[in-house]
Amino acid sequence: MEVNAPELFALAVPDAELARIEACLHRVVELGDPFLDELATHLIDAGGKRLRPALTVASASLGSPGHDWSGASEETLLGGVSVELVHLASLYHDDVMDEATRRRNVVSVNARWGNLLAIVAGDFLLARSAEIAASLGNEVAGLLASTLARLCKGQVAEVRAAYRVERTEDEYFGAIADKTAALMSTACRIGAITADLPGGQVETLTTFGECLGMVFQIRDDVLDVLASEQELGKPPGQDLAEGIYTLPVQRALQDSMVGPALRELLGHPLDPDEVTEARALVAGSPGIAAAALAARDYAADAIDAARSLGDGPVPAALVQLVASLLEDLERSTRALAS
Repeated sequence: MEVNAPELFALAVPDAELARIEACLHRVVELGDPFLDELATHLIDAGGKRLRPALTVASASLGSPGHDWSGASEETLLGGVSVELVHLASLYHDDVMDEATRRRNVVSVNARWGNLLAIVAGDFLLARSAEIAASLGNEVAGLLASTLARLCKGQVAEVRAAYRVERTEDEYFGAIADKTAALMSTACRIGAITADLPGGQVETLTTFGECLGMVFQIRDDVLDVLASEQELGKPPGQDLAEGIYTLPVQRALQDSMVGPALRELLGHPLDPDEVTEARALVAGSPGIAAAALAARDYAADAIDAARSLGDGPVPAALVQLVASLLEDLERSTRALAS
């Protein structure tokens, strides 16, 4: 099972544009202090899909003749990078909270330099993101600030729900909307704003990003149960270990066959053997298929939004992106059943 394969998230953004994104990421965080520069670029250099800035570039290209993906404006490029910096900062902070030791198959910042420096480095990335957003005008600055507030709201909701087996599905969906979907929605919206697209397209792209983010997170939550450490780039079952009970776990808890044993196991921190046992219980329940079904509903909404943008390479690429995510998720569930 391939996880996070680059082609899965390809948006046909030209290599030259992706190179511009990478160069811009380095340019905006490197201030000439060798130690701070190393801290700030640690996860940038570890790679990544750059899905969020790619969505910004893709959205903006709807305003160009023939939906030309090349030559994104400096404003669009900086807008996408500002979103990516918020995402990277959240990873720095998440790894501190999770006491993670690896991220993207490299040593995490907190494991290498300690929690304090990891937190400060994440704050630095947020500060640079805010500075960029301010340079792009009040609308983008306000949007990024409200998005950051949503991320914090989602994180607080998730922390408050830790180890609570009674966590509701509404609470789960609200948390992932704020923690994941908000940033993808903002990536699309900033692309539309910097390209000065009509209001209807701005709203449609915003809706697309929100629904895409929901599919993306549900898929990640399923893979946290099913995938290996090598595939994920981090230890699997982290959510279970830390008491974050996601949709597949919630649905497994409702199953009459698996639910009682799983409920007895959960509700407190798990050691590695208990994580393995809990993952096996969830994997053997209807929870995986139920989560995939929920992802399909959000995927349908995302595809409808993309198709309403008209014909052309950009709407087609957005549809393909959603379809690829959904196909990967369903391939995982089929492999489990076979």
